[in-house]
Amino acid sequence: AVVSTQSGHYGRENNNSPQPRNTSMNTPSKYVGGDRAGLEGYLIERKRRKEEREMETEDREKSDKKKKDKKDKDRKMKPDKNAEKGEDGEGEKKDLSAPNYEKSGKLAEERNTYKGIVIKYAEPQEARIPKTKWRLYPFKGAETLPTMYIHRNSGYLIGRERKIVDIPADHPSCSSQHAVIQFRLVDHIRQDGSQTQKVKPYLMDLESTNGSFLNNVKIEARRYYELKERDIVKFGFSTREYVILHDKTDGVMDTES
Repeated sequence: AVVSTQSGHYGRENNNSPQPRNTSMNTPSKYVGGDRAGLEGYLIERKRRKEEREMETEDREKSDKKKKDKKDKDRKMKPDKNAEKGEDGEGEKKDLSAPNYEKSGKLAEERNTYKGIVIKYAEPQEARIPKTKWRLYPFKGAETLPTMYIHRNSGYLIGRERKIVDIPADHPSCSSQHAVIQFRLVDHIRQDGSQTQKVKPYLMDLESTNGSFLNNVKIEARRYYELKERDIVKFGFSTREYVILHDKTDGVMDTES
């Protein structure tokens, strides 16, 4: 027989008696053992804090996303400082295959007029002042005329209207605004095959009456034609010829900066 008293047990315990469940692993010790109201309050408080943490996390993620979107937008709107630069100028790489007639530069003032005269030409966005010291050598028959230095500006207007042109062409067959020599930043392939950008001279006829000629071939109006070293340019029926060279051309003396 098993004898038990109120003060303790003697002999074997009753294995059929229920054992208390251990809740101390998940619940503070002060709620273990019967404080039901306190336990429910604790669980409610824990749930509330969990929801608050989730809301804070969600708000932080929204704020980070908003900042990132704003930064991306600002980056797209801001010009790229690391845009590809050429050998003779700077600027981002773009398609320069066609003329751009937007108003810019000295050749096109406000309302496309200069000194009260309407200008037929406006410099393009890719206009640049060259670093290479280009010049024109004019010849009238066997006579050599003064050299024209054309490296100080990005464009030179040619024609009979002396109020506005940079290079006068006084022959009666020449138009008041006959042609333009324009320096442009364009794509350039180096000898090793790599690609860069370089400022090069171009000739454009401004729909003159009697045309412009490159190496004795009449050029199409309103189109850019690249000018290369030793090319010969003529305007209208004038016998005056202009040979384009630069300071690095063999036999050319660099007498002006």
